[in-house]
Amino acid sequence: MRKNFRVLGTVFALALAVTAGCAATGGNAQSSVTSETQAETAVEPGKETAAGGQSGSGGQSGSGNQAGSGNQSGSGNQTGSGTHTESASLTEKPVKDMAGRDIQVPDVVKSVYSTSPVGTNFMYTFDDRMVAGLNVDLSDEEKRFTTEYYQNLPNLGGWYGKGNEGNIEEIIKADPDLVLASGVDRSSIDTADQLQEKLGIPVVLIDTDFDSMAESYRFVGQITGNVERGEKLAAYTEETIQRAREITASIPEDKRVTVYYAEEALGLNTDPSGSPHSRLIDLCGGINVADCEISPGYGRTEVSMEQVIAWDPQFIIACVDNGFADSGSYSAIMNNSQWAVIRAVKDGHVYETPTVPQNWFDRPPSVNTIIGIKWVQNLLYPEYTDYDIKEETKAFYSLFYHYDLSDSEVDSLLARSLRAQ
Repeated sequence: MRKNFRVLGTVFALALAVTAGCAATGGNAQSSVTSETQAETAVEPGKETAAGGQSGSGGQSGSGNQAGSGNQSGSGNQTGSGTHTESASLTEKPVKDMAGRDIQVPDVVKSVYSTSPVGTNFMYTFDDRMVAGLNVDLSDEEKRFTTEYYQNLPNLGGWYGKGNEGNIEEIIKADPDLVLASGVDRSSIDTADQLQEKLGIPVVLIDTDFDSMAESYRFVGQITGNVERGEKLAAYTEETIQRAREITASIPEDKRVTVYYAEEALGLNTDPSGSPHSRLIDLCGGINVADCEISPGYGRTEVSMEQVIAWDPQFIIACVDNGFADSGSYSAIMNNSQWAVIRAVKDGHVYETPTVPQNWFDRPPSVNTIIGIKWVQNLLYPEYTDYDIKEETKAFYSLFYHYDLSDSEVDSLLARSLRAQ
């Protein structure tokens, strides 16, 4: 049944490509998904190169001697999470995805293509060797802390951001068992149904919203038959978020500190409280000083230097903006005399977001921000936390990124991100 479904999908795709005269670009593929989650993670063409296609945050370096496990060879610090082999499951089982759609999926799932970088990043953390293909070419910085298997995957494109589309023919050739898409709203459901018809491959919707992340890990664990892995990642995610809320609840109001989130090269773009892009400040008990409108989608509300001076934050978190800006704002803030009058600068409380292989704070607002919760709360309230952030970083990278960091790599990642000892 599934093979017949795929043949029909292939015929549909090829006919579509001939009609449109664009077989090389995957034909008349569905345009970008418009769910709220995907709007938050949309990228500007020619700028951001991935859900994590960012540049490193100052002086970061990898070991340059990485190799994966399983069928990967070489020596180094990488540890692949699975032993992917080609599957040809001829039997199916009914499932209800996280949007409530009833679909048939293979009994055996070994290969998954995700329609956006957020989903691909999610599947990489679940099992790097289950990822069927990438949505973008990886940057050198991403390659430093990802497995060799993942680095060598083909770029199949994807449906995200403005005008990006997947390559229908190449996705069908890759023959994934499942397609994973993000979003549970009506638009996402319609898009998933149309894409499933084009590909002839089951399209499963998951909810990549921050508070649904643990549930998504459990769901993927169930449909792929690796319940233990799904539960392990879900438990870490839930415990981290719950612990952050407990710590925040214990901080007296008069002990709360004010925070400004500085974005773009000059640091004069930001996201106020309530924005998905600044939610770690809210979650971790900080007071977001930005008194401005929330900009939908990309965020980054533009503000003036005079406004920031008037807000006078105690802490500044400087974003390395993953390709949206020419560079991170840390250097501009530290080297411009206009910023010198602000308390955060005078007191030495300007910190840069760690970014490799994904930004810990934002962009994308996905699983990469889970370690960012511990980093932000430890940064703002060390007296209320008991984290050894360097050890927490090692544990997170090992569990989620399949990479065992050396002490020097941890120091490089956190070079501008920790309080002075």
